Amino acid sequence: MSYVIAITRSNIPQDDDAAWEYVGELTENDSGEPSDDFIGLLEKLMERYPCICDEEEDDDREFIWSDGPLIDNAGHDITVLGLSTGIEEALPFIVKTANAMGFIVFDEQEDRIYRP
Repeated sequence: MSYVIAITRSNIPQDDDAAWEYVGELTENDSGEPSDDFIGLLEKLMERYPCICDEEEDDDREFIWSDGPLIDNAGHDITVLGLSTGIEEALPFIVKTANAMGFIVFDEQEDRIYRP
């Protein structure tokens, strides 16, 4: 089972209930055409946690993502990522990196919104 997070831009409602509703609408209605800022975020994340599609035999790198190619998860208004392992270590890094780039991270499993 994957641990799923959603990442969007900072133009969401300040009220948490409205923000969750908004991110749900984005998930259902995203055009799917990747935006450059989401691609840039994923490239930064993959510098530390490579895409599972890059795994080679006898590879000792840590592969945390539940699917790949990861870049295919980049949308126009939202990016949804699944983690299969290393969540305790990786999630703080993902949140810090995303927030530093002006993104908001939605963690439905913990019912948390991480704003910059």
